[in-house]
Amino acid sequence: MRYRSAFTLTVLLSAAACSKSPTDPSGQPIDTMLRGQTVNAIDGGAAPNLSVRVGNQSVTSDGNGNFQVDLGNTGSQRVIIRGSGVVERETRVNVPSSNARLSMIPSSFDLEAFDQMFRALNSRLSRWTSRPALVVLGTVMDYRSTGETYEATSEMLTDDELNTMLAHLNEGLALLTGNTHQAFASVNIERPAAGTRVSPFRAGTIVVGRYRNISLFARTIGWGQWAEAADGSIAYGATFLDRDFDRDDSRRRLLRIHELGHALGYQHVTARTSIMNPAVGPEPQEFDRAGALIAFQRPVGNQSPDVDPQSTSALSSTGAVRLSPPTVCK
Repeated sequence: MRYRSAFTLTVLLSAAACSKSPTDPSGQPIDTMLRGQTVNAIDGGAAPNLSVRVGNQSVTSDGNGNFQVDLGNTGSQRVIIRGSGVVERETRVNVPSSNARLSMIPSSFDLEAFDQMFRALNSRLSRWTSRPALVVLGTVMDYRSTGETYEATSEMLTDDELNTMLAHLNEGLALLTGNTHQAFASVNIERPAAGTRVSPFRAGTIVVGRYRNISLFARTIGWGQWAEAADGSIAYGATFLDRDFDRDDSRRRLLRIHELGHALGYQHVTARTSIMNPAVGPEPQEFDRAGALIAFQRPVGNQSPDVDPQSTSALSSTGAVRLSPPTVCK
């Protein structure tokens, strides 16, 4: 299925002021003119004829996507952007401001599948807001049941196995963050000694491991977990790969990317074909790429159809985080 490209509203404040503009205590005019352009977020082309309502004023972008409006004041302004072929968006901009990017979801985009993947928990967008670190366990771990720590076995992954796994995880990170992150903040290989108990849950980190007996005891080939802070940002994640499947099955690349998606905070998609379908098998789709690109142009807490939080200051990333239940795959 082809998608129309998402649109971006690039907002630029003018440096000019008119005689009716307010002045600061020194008598200098305050800049209240808002200039912007509606453009294609994917290829940068103009997206014309969109209605941009700021406060109580409304303008329409021209044939090149350009618009301007004198607001007469500064501060946080409510903005509603709508037009043919796009999903209405509500957000806020700070005036004065420059280069504020407000992307528009095309109405042809599969919003149901997007909601399933990115907004399923609490009906709001959840994602990482910083680049995660990566820890890969070079020792095969033992699985008996879910817990906070797992025991290392005497079996080790080879260097070739680790290098292949890292390549798959880097591919998945770029895909599932819309190329916002093309590499992890850091990469560490840990080889705990046999009998050592290891926690896969670490702040700011995704821990990936191969575990014995997942298919036997959990009846699955793998799962992912993530912890979400109060504002919807992801605090940490973990990926659990069944040792036999991950070692021998030709679909292990797809399983690794899929489970990484869970560690990034994404859930299963049933509305369409996706790398995040519950049953491992589909290659990454154009929907996955476009969805991740849109998600990383939105703040955490964004709600369907496309409404940003009234104020990010009203949300807190401090305090306790909630660990998701295991999201198992077939």
